[in-house]
Amino acid sequence: MVDKWLFEDHLSYGDTVARVKSDFGLDTSLASAGRYYRRRAKERQVADLVEAQALSDAVAAPELSIDSMRTAAIKLVAKTTLKLACERPEQLKELESLAKILLLSEDNDIRRARLKLEQQYFQYEAAVAASAELPGMASLLLQIEEDEALNEEAKLEKVHALLYPESPRLGLHKMIEKQPDEAV
Repeated sequence: MVDKWLFEDHLSYGDTVARVKSDFGLDTSLASAGRYYRRRAKERQVADLVEAQALSDAVAAPELSIDSMRTAAIKLVAKTTLKLACERPEQLKELESLAKILLLSEDNDIRRARLKLEQQYFQYEAAVAASAELPGMASLLLQIEEDEALNEEAKLEKVHALLYPESPRLGLHKMIEKQPDEAV
C-alpha cells in the first residue's frame, strides 16, 4: 500500500506518513519515509533491469533481425522515459537524455529510409545505363562466339576480359596487349 502511495499516487513523504498513521496506526518520521522510498526505488530499478535483461535475451534469439532488436531497445527506452516522467518528473536531465535518444533513433530511421531509397535509385540508374550498353555488348559477344580462330578457352578468356576489364587475371589491358590491332 505504501508503495502505491509513493510510486503510483506520488504522495509526498508528509502525506505518506499521515496515511501510515491513519491507516495502520503506526508512528513514523519523514526520514523513515524517505529511506523507505529510496530503498524501494532501488529494488524497483533492479526489478526493471531484470525485466529489461529478460526482454533483451528474448530479442537476442539468432533468428531475429537487427531491426527487430533495435525496435525492442527503443521500446525499452520509451518505457523508461514514460516511467521516469510519471514517477520523477522533477528529474529533467534524465528525461531530456532519454528523449534525445528517442529523437536520435527517429532521425536514424529517417536516414535509413533515405539511404534505402538512394540505393534503389542508384540500382535503377545503373540498370538504365547498362541497358543502353546491351546492344553493343551483345554484338561483341556474338563476334567472339563466331570467331573460328579461337578455341573454347580463348573465347571464355575474351568474354571474361570483356565483362571484367579490371580483373587482374584477364583484364582488358591484356587483351589489348595481345591484339593491339583489333578494336575492343
